Amino acid sequence: MQHPPLETIAKRLSVLLYCEQEDLCRPIIQQVVRGKPVTKADLQVSLHLSLDELERRLAHLPDTEFDQQGNILGWGVTLLPTSHQFQLDGKALYTWCAFDTVLFPPSLQRSAQVQSTCAQTGHPIAFVATPDGVVKDLTPAGSVMSLILPAERSECVRETFCSQSLFFRSGQAASTFLASHPEAILLSVEEAALVGRWVAQSRFTEKPEEKSG
Repeated sequence: MQHPPLETIAKRLSVLLYCEQEDLCRPIIQQVVRGKPVTKADLQVSLHLSLDELERRLAHLPDTEFDQQGNILGWGVTLLPTSHQFQLDGKALYTWCAFDTVLFPPSLQRSAQVQSTCAQTGHPIAFVATPDGVVKDLTPAGSVMSLILPAERSECVRETFCSQSLFFRSGQAASTFLASHPEAILLSVEEAALVGRWVAQSRFTEKPEEKSG
């Protein structure tokens, strides 16, 4: 498949997906993966914030999902069903997009059983994503993932990035999507997992530098 070097893709995604409030994003993700809604009271305690300050900061995470009681249901990893099932330690979770399924195992240092579908055919796609960026038991073996890299970083990553990160059972199955999205990058699931590991390594360390080009 023709695409930029994987290192180049990873560096760009590290910038595009960086959370400006990583000290808030990480606890949300880490608590959501326990399989229960996250209360604001729990976040207040862990972050040592007043309720007003927490509410102000959550307002700057516009993609965050809440239930009717105001508890947090998801940010990247979610309790709300999507087409990307993400089973972690026996807990039924979901992710916002295909790339999240290979980003969060190295981010959380835990393996996940992934079950999704081909965006074109509806055919099931399944694999195990490991913390080391390795894919196991991929079915079908030739499955691929689409990525579209936005021109600039946005707080609303679900709209600007996640909505176009999809699974396809093969490169052929992705041809219709590529015809209507010529800017898309198509990676094998194995390549995407390696990119996910690199993005996780940079994302949860220092803030990546914004680079042009």
